[in-house]
Parts: sequence; C-alpha cells; structure tokens
Amino acid sequence: MAAGTERRGPIDRARAWISSLAHEHASPARLFAACVVGAIVGSTPFFGFHLPLCIGVAMLLRLNRVAVYGAANVSIPPVAPFLAFACIEVGSFVLHGRGTTLAVESLRHVSPWRLAGDVFLSWIVGAPLVGGAVGVVLGVVVAQAARARDARKAVAADPFEQAVRETVARFAFAKPGHRHYVRFKIRLDPVYRAICAELPDRVELVELGCGLGILPLLCVALGTRRSAVGVDWDEAKVADARRAAEGLPITIERADMRTWEPPPCDALAIIDVLHYFDDDTQAAILSRAASAVRPGGTLFVREGEAGGRGSAWTRAVERLAVAVGWNRSDARPRFRPIAAIVASLEGLGFACEVVPMAGRLHPGNVLVRARRATARATG
Repeated sequence: MAAGTERRGPIDRARAWISSLAHEHASPARLFAACVVGAIVGSTPFFGFHLPLCIGVAMLLRLNRVAVYGAANVSIPPVAPFLAFACIEVGSFVLHGRGTTLAVESLRHVSPWRLAGDVFLSWIVGAPLVGGAVGVVLGVVVAQAARARDARKAVAADPFEQAVRETVARFAFAKPGHRHYVRFKIRLDPVYRAICAELPDRVELVELGCGLGILPLLCVALGTRRSAVGVDWDEAKVADARRAAEGLPITIERADMRTWEPPPCDALAIIDVLHYFDDDTQAAILSRAASAVRPGGTLFVREGEAGGRGSAWTRAVERLAVAVGWNRSDARPRFRPIAAIVASLEGLGFACEVVPMAGRLHPGNVLVRARRATARATG
C-alpha cells in the first residue's frame, strides 16, 4: 500500500456511497424535479417495481435517486387506496369524459377482463396528472428546504457572517435596546460589509462617532493582525462598546470628536456623523481625519446627499434619533452636498470615489471612499 494512503473498510465505503447518493444532483431545481417524477412513479399501478423504476428514471434524467424514491412513497398503504382511486377517476374522466361506473347492475354487463383493462388504462392515464400534482406540492417543500440549506452553508462559509455572529454575541450582556440595535443595524446597513471588504489583512482602524463600536468589532473579528480605535461622546454607548471589546485589540474612548486628535492609522471611518455639526466644524473634522490617514490609507465618509433621493426621509430618521435620545447632538442634522465633501478631501490630497450606500433605513446615503496616495521614495 502506498505511503500516505488509507484502506477504507466496508463500513466506510458504505457510508461514502450513502453520502454520495444523498448529495447527488441536490440543487433545489433538481430536487423539485425528482419529487415530481417520484410521485408520478409512485402513483402508477406497478407495485413491486417502483424501486427499479425510480432508480432507472433517476439515472436517465440525472436526478437524485433518494429523492425520487422518497417521493414515490406517496403510495404507502394508508394513502395508496385513495391515491389509486383519484388516479382512476381522473384517468377515466380524461378518456371517457366521466368517472368510472362501478354500480353492480352495470358490472353484470361488462367482462371482468374489460373492466380490469379499463381501470388499468384509466389508472395509467391519471397517474401522471394526480402524481404530478402531488409531486409539485412535495417539490416546493423540498426545494425550499434545499434553498434554506444552501443559504445556511453560504452563511457558514462567509467570514463576514461569522464576524457578525461573533459581534452580536458580544452584546449578550447589554440591555435590549443596544442588543437588538446591534443585531438589526448590521443586517440592514450595507456599509459595514462594504468597508470591511476594503480593509487589508493588516490594518489599524479609527472610527469617529463609533457609537456601540460595531465597525471596530467587525474589523478585528475579520483579521488577527488588526486593531481599532473608536471615539464617541455618548457615555452609555461607550460603556457597552468597551465591555463588548474586552480582550480584543480595540480601544474605545469617550471624547468630543470636534477636538479629539485621531492617531495615525491605515483606515478612518466617519459614518453618519458629520451632519450633526455646522459646515466649519465638518471641515475641521475632515482635516484632522485626513491628517491621521497614512499614505496608501483610506478615509471612509458615509453621509446623506443634501436634496438627493431619500434625503427627506434620512433627515426625518436622524431628527427622530436625536429627539428620542438615541443620538446626542446640540444641533439639528445639517447635510452638505456630497460634492462639497469630495472637494474638501480632494483638496487634502485624496482621490475620491462616491458609491451608493443607502441600506433600508437611509435611502439617500452615499459612501465616499477617499484614498491617500502612497508616498514616493526620494533620493
């Protein structure tokens, strides 16, 4: 036996064979077709031959053999008489325009062989119709289950989804308001996935107005060589963010971002925050943020477009958040034209790209990705 190979015993081979049967041609569409075909075969009068018929048809049509035979078992004993009667009645109606006549007086004038032939033929004709209808119902249920299975596999294989679950779990201690906000905010707002997808494997991230620290937590969960700093002036959110980040290379500071100096970093994010300040303050915040981004780094700014699609709704949502005390602000939200933000960043040496980043809660939002050029070597 060659080195590095293992000889599998009969039990292992049997398990592998059963697994291959269960997973062959297992897409939702093919499983739907397998259920329809199996139910039709199971509705036919060929009792005792359903298994070989199912295997043969499944191999011919490249369908899942287990699903075909499973669906053929619609003809199990408690159901078989009713299924047979339905097939015969439907087939008779198709052939003769009426149901079968089994009255005693009528049977006296009919040869038993002819009666058997008529019933058999009606059964054969009705089986695809009745069995097909039953198979469609089974197929829809099985296909939906297969889609749910595929979705679970996709989630399990998606690093971002794994980071989401880890981040949500870190807020198990929090009050319902913060705990549910984290869960739904991550799911409804595409900005987190978009920013995390842009970050390199090794990065130092800073977020101004980090709130509960969702972005820093996601960032660090997605890489072992990542660290993050977040700043916010909401004491309750900062306290929960710090507790959620325990044991991670994340620092959450309570400070006023209008005067706070961000440390040097590879990426800096300002998400839905600038509109709480006047134009001069916004410009000052952007200037300090830009100075902190290292050459080759990225500055992310997500804001609502003034007067753009959904801007009225976005303003209403932000004002409501302030009114109920969820967000703290001394002024009403003030949205600047995105072109003005882009112009400010380009004047600071960044190359900007604007992409839609609305999500379900803020239909007028866009994300500005501003990249600082890599420093050129001199000498």
